[in-house]
Amino acid sequence: MLQTLLDAPVVIPVTLLALGVCALGALWRPRVDSAVVLGLLAAIWTRVNQPVEGRVLYSWTRDRGFTEADLISVAALLVVGVTLVRCAWRGVHSLAHRGGRTGGLPAR
Repeated sequence: MLQTLLDAPVVIPVTLLALGVCALGALWRPRVDSAVVLGLLAAIWTRVNQPVEGRVLYSWTRDRGFTEADLISVAALLVVGVTLVRCAWRGVHSLAHRGGRTGGLPAR
């Protein structure tokens, strides 16, 4: 059932569109949830990209390898890493500006 859904002709453009929109959103306004969704979409892309894979850049076995289409997943995972680093930096930076307090109450 799942394989027949992944073989539908609309899956590739919809997945690419979702990857692009989510990557732009993660770069524009970094949030952990957008990084998680982008990581999941990168994993989904590796499953649906068989019709548009292109040349094999590196082969692991006779049937499996790293293709040109897999570079999209690599780029998405780089955006995930950048987004998570930016979220961590923002969290540390905002904590430092609040004087180390985690709550919204004023210090006594």
